[in-house]
Amino acid sequence: MSTEPLETVQGTSSKASTSEPQVDALVERVRSQAKPVIVGVVVIVLIAVGYWWYSSTQAERNAEAATQLSRVRGAFEVGEFNKALVGGDSLPMYGADKVMGLLDISEQYEGTDAGAIAALMAGNALANLGRIGEAAAQFERAQSSDAEVVKVGAMKGLALVQEDAGSYAEAAALYEKAAAQGAKTGLEDDCFYKAGLCYEKAKSNEKAAEMFRMVVKKFEMSESSGLARLGLARLGMGID
Repeated sequence: MSTEPLETVQGTSSKASTSEPQVDALVERVRSQAKPVIVGVVVIVLIAVGYWWYSSTQAERNAEAATQLSRVRGAFEVGEFNKALVGGDSLPMYGADKVMGLLDISEQYEGTDAGAIAALMAGNALANLGRIGEAAAQFERAQSSDAEVVKVGAMKGLALVQEDAGSYAEAAALYEKAAAQGAKTGLEDDCFYKAGLCYEKAKSNEKAAEMFRMVVKKFEMSESSGLARLGLARLGMGID
């Protein structure tokens, strides 16, 4: 009789001693597996907070850029390109603030929509002043815009840079690409016409005629249509 309880107690004691390490191992495994999950949640939260901060900051920077742009737009629109580019003492002050030029707005607010518009305007101003080589960097920067018309305008600018350098085939391809991308921007007919001119300069007469015919047929009422007809006449080719 005295041995049975002892065996029972000993048996119970033995099972407990072997199960404790297993429990500890299980707990440790759960802890180790939980860490990546916790870290992952923290990372997601940090990314979300970072995105919110970035979006808020970008919105503020874009608003600032738009304000600066509104102050210099008048000089650009009347053709005072040097003043528009540099701002500062060349333009009337706004209160106690000097007007920022397009070059500074483009650089300081790069990555915003208003900054991209400033870059496109700066590129066009430089091109109008005959400083086409300098305009390339501005047109490149303007391509970051979300607005289709700005991106197409920037591509046209880059095509102009190639054309000015005598790379007519490359320029024509860029104009053609801009036309395809700008189907609803109102720039399509001019892009196709300029592509035709560059193909003509590159001695690719068939491609030039193809561009001119497209303008005549698709944009019959546009100013580019009359110019394209003249292009076909130069090449000695008909519309059909």
